[in-house]
Amino acid sequence: MKVLLVYANTLDILAPPPVGLCLMTGPLRAAGHEVRVLDLMKEKDPDGLLRRTLEEDRFDLTGFSCRNLDNMDMLSNIDLVPSYERWVGIAAGHGPVIIGGSAVMAAPQALYERTGATWALAGQGNRAFPMFLEELAGGRSRDFTTPGLLWRQDGEIRHNPGLHDGYRDDGAIDWSVVDLPRYRKPFMNHCVVTKTGCPYRCLFCDANTTFGPEFVPREPDTIVEELRRDARHHGMHRKDWFLVDALLNQPVDWAKRLCEALIRFEHRVMFYAVLEPTSDLDQELARLLRRAGCLMVTSLLGSADDGMLQRLRRPFDLAAAHRAFGLLDKARVPYMLQYMWGGPGETRQTVEEGFRQSSRWRPVMNWASYGLRILPAAGLFEVARDEGIVDGTTDLLSPTFYLSEALRNDRPWLDAQVKRMNRPRPGALPQWAGIFARTFRARLQFD
Repeated sequence: MKVLLVYANTLDILAPPPVGLCLMTGPLRAAGHEVRVLDLMKEKDPDGLLRRTLEEDRFDLTGFSCRNLDNMDMLSNIDLVPSYERWVGIAAGHGPVIIGGSAVMAAPQALYERTGATWALAGQGNRAFPMFLEELAGGRSRDFTTPGLLWRQDGEIRHNPGLHDGYRDDGAIDWSVVDLPRYRKPFMNHCVVTKTGCPYRCLFCDANTTFGPEFVPREPDTIVEELRRDARHHGMHRKDWFLVDALLNQPVDWAKRLCEALIRFEHRVMFYAVLEPTSDLDQELARLLRRAGCLMVTSLLGSADDGMLQRLRRPFDLAAAHRAFGLLDKARVPYMLQYMWGGPGETRQTVEEGFRQSSRWRPVMNWASYGLRILPAAGLFEVARDEGIVDGTTDLLSPTFYLSEALRNDRPWLDAQVKRMNRPRPGALPQWAGIFARTFRARLQFD
């Protein structure tokens, strides 16, 4: 089949490249399909580009990789679903359409119904999408067996369980289909998937459902071999990487093996990753992160109040956070902390407690916001429903946020606290400039 794959992400926040889409192109081509990729990132007229592409060539199927429902920012929200509706409508005039990506995994049936796509795929597509095309080429139009597929049959929507296997056997990203220069930014220049899934059920997060209920790590040697291939074929060995992983430091023994494999790699790998300050983060791992080339880790702390951490169902407490950030400071691993205020039980006092506790830490940057996006598969939905904020008829595709009762009428005060937390320390560079300076110095030390 001749397939057009469209990267439908135009949200230029750190400009992440189309990782999920590029994980599918290799398996699709190996199965004999002709694949073309259309990247809408940074396009001034994405509608026009999509129309021209579909008019200039004939495709058997158009697939859209939809990364986000919105930017999850209560202060300045951007709703992306209308764009998906419009683009699916444009493509549907030229043939059948399938949608996939993390936005579909977050709200499979709702986004499928809203866009009017022919099919949807919720889950890993590297194996599932070739399976679907095989069933389609075989003439199947009902009773599909493809993992994660949604389709209409007998007046209802059918939905198969999704596939979450960690990309263990074929997790290589095909960078040849990406215009890499458009992603030359200080962060996230290139990505490698290190594992999928998450066993935790943090109140605001749906990763446990959308990406699988347990960690499925890839073998460190397999990851390094992928980096070696990228260095050989794309000259990417002198670039910064982002390790795609919900929680790099767990399982801790695996994380240490990964760092050791990166240390042994013949090229210097400098990378960014997500880390949670769990109690098993020890001095050995902190030192290995530094030696392996870690330029900075990001921790979605959420809160620095113990009671709030419990209510948010975070996998660590304040004591573990103090210990972890102390170890990172000692190992000279830069870290950025993110705060999300306004969860159940949040008050002025819990926000202020965060300032008192965080004064003991030395992050390269703090980033605070308020209002928690209510996602269909996250535990926060149940809390919001019990409080009467949402019900079964609420359209959660539209940006919907939770803000604690004590703070709902305190927006001006919250705005002031956001500015206060995000303000650089006296004598320090502005926040983003501070990150650039710290990571640049770290890069020089590695060199």
